[in-house]
Amino acid sequence: MHTPIHVTINAKRYEIPNPTSTGAAIKELASIALSDVLLLDHHGIEKVVANDEMVTLHNDADLHSRPPHHIAVLINGKRFVLERATQTGASLKTLAAIPLTDTLFLQKHGDDEVVGNDTSITLHNGAHLHSQPPCDYGRPAAFSAEDLGMTCSFEVLSQPDGWTFLIINDFTLGSAYAPASVRLLIKLPPAFPDARPDMFWVSPGVRTAAGGMPAGTSDEPVLGVVWQRFSWHLKDGAWKPGVSTLRDFMRCVRARFERGN
Repeated sequence: MHTPIHVTINAKRYEIPNPTSTGAAIKELASIALSDVLLLDHHGIEKVVANDEMVTLHNDADLHSRPPHHIAVLINGKRFVLERATQTGASLKTLAAIPLTDTLFLQKHGDDEVVGNDTSITLHNGAHLHSQPPCDYGRPAAFSAEDLGMTCSFEVLSQPDGWTFLIINDFTLGSAYAPASVRLLIKLPPAFPDARPDMFWVSPGVRTAAGGMPAGTSDEPVLGVVWQRFSWHLKDGAWKPGVSTLRDFMRCVRARFERGN
């Protein structure tokens, strides 16, 4: 004799006499088409329950169903079923009643991915997204020597595609390189500071104290002149949207030059 348990299926409460049941029996109880996909929420991870699969449910178990070609995603902790896996940032915000001025993120291992309003993205079933109001720190109008963590002169150049180029004059490298000071270029993406900067450029190009080319460098034309690009990237998880600042990235640039190679 089994003790009946209560479960939630598609946000509706049901009593199940026997906690061990098949996916087909659960669908029949909740009037779900056998062709639909049945999912059991297990600690925030959705597990597909096949029609002929025996599953033992616990009291207050949470199950959902969706049409076979649809996918379910979480946006700010709320479940949404999408008819199409490919969406834009704007369509996802509209679906979840998020202001278009807010920043939308796709949760990933390491750094979350910023999803712009016009960005087309293909989501997988069970994807997690979250939003937050746009940050107001680190914007070009607010840049100061304190933001950079140094006393220096700099230029801020807004680009037509939404990027911002920050050029620091007389950036000193020390005795490990020649010349000992350069112009340093930092490219800030349109979604900065929610999105992280990547790499940096110097002009003129530098050599190590031994006369060799620094590791991971190449020439690249920017703003009508040739710069030396340093392919130097933040580690996964190092940039935290809403927390990390331009000064944090400048520390990473300094760390690269401290290698002296």
